[in-house]
Amino acid sequence: MSEKKKILIFIDWFLPGYKAGGPIRSVANIVNALHKIFDFYIITSDRDFGCNKPYKNIEINTFIQKNNCKILYLSPENQTKTNLINIIKNLDFNTVYFNSLFSVKYTLLPLRLIKKYKKNANIILAPRGMLGQGALSLKKGKKKLFLIVSKFLNLYKNITWHATDEVEVTDILKYYGKQSKTVLVPNISEKIKPCKTREKHITKFIFLSRIAEKKNLLSAIEFFLDVKTNKKVFFSIYGTNEEDDYLTKCKMKAQKAGENIKIEFKGEIPHENVHKTLTEYHFYILPTLHENFGHSIFEAFSAGCPVIISDQTPWRNLEKKEIGWDIPLNNKKKFQEIIQRCIDMKQEEYDIISKNAFNFAKNFSENSQATADTEKMFKNE
Repeated sequence: MSEKKKILIFIDWFLPGYKAGGPIRSVANIVNALHKIFDFYIITSDRDFGCNKPYKNIEINTFIQKNNCKILYLSPENQTKTNLINIIKNLDFNTVYFNSLFSVKYTLLPLRLIKKYKKNANIILAPRGMLGQGALSLKKGKKKLFLIVSKFLNLYKNITWHATDEVEVTDILKYYGKQSKTVLVPNISEKIKPCKTREKHITKFIFLSRIAEKKNLLSAIEFFLDVKTNKKVFFSIYGTNEEDDYLTKCKMKAQKAGENIKIEFKGEIPHENVHKTLTEYHFYILPTLHENFGHSIFEAFSAGCPVIISDQTPWRNLEKKEIGWDIPLNNKKKFQEIIQRCIDMKQEEYDIISKNAFNFAKNFSENSQATADTEKMFKNE
């Protein structure tokens, strides 16, 4: 039996972390789907996003077997150039996979070192939506300067770009030239679990994402301020706080909600509780500025939870499929109309779109070519 090909993955945060959201799920799903074909070595930080203490009961600064792969959790003092050189020189790997465009410690530095010390390595970089228009609109000046400098220095020369949809392919070619080598491979989704029966007497909406300007929670709250109803409406907000000032604005805006609209900030939840939480709500809402996949959107479908999202994600034509709505960001009135429609929706109609959402996720997971395409990408076929 031939030896399995070794894949080295750099990612700022990984399991058991969950606060960084989608990229963690993307890599975890890759490992879970392909660990019998490849040996995965993951280099990551020893703590979750925004935390100042390492994970409990996890050995750090040495590779350990965990979550179907070997993981090296680096403490801050060990995230150095010298240490990375030693790791890269001593570790036998065929392919290296990066999960950020801008990360200094987990993309820019190791990328440069691998080009120097492992010149024959197959290098793949997933920008994870960072080249999307919505993502680049935040901290615009710094990001624009970085794109110019990185292109001038040929920082990403001779790599393969992993795009997860056609829009991301276009973005890569736009910023790094038509000669860029891209592969279009959708994200691998998680296995689907059955959803449970919902309450019938109230309408419950959920926002489940990072509390950051990119996710556009403030707009979501504003949509509820003009809702007129005698029914009870709950809008629960779950997610890791990433921007204190933005969270303060959101909480102040939420205080203006009407008497029958209860907006609650529930805090963050571990990923293993996400599915159960989603099954307790009727509709998922995320007017995001940009997503290159949107794992929480897919998880909402898998819980039978129809979605109300912006048109800045790969999940499109949802109303035609009867599983939700994708609405232009500049159409506030449409968002409000849909929310009102959801509140007034009869149980029979809701049962149909809820079942459709669950079946859509189930079919997507079972029929997706993503696993096979990801395998080909790592094999450089």
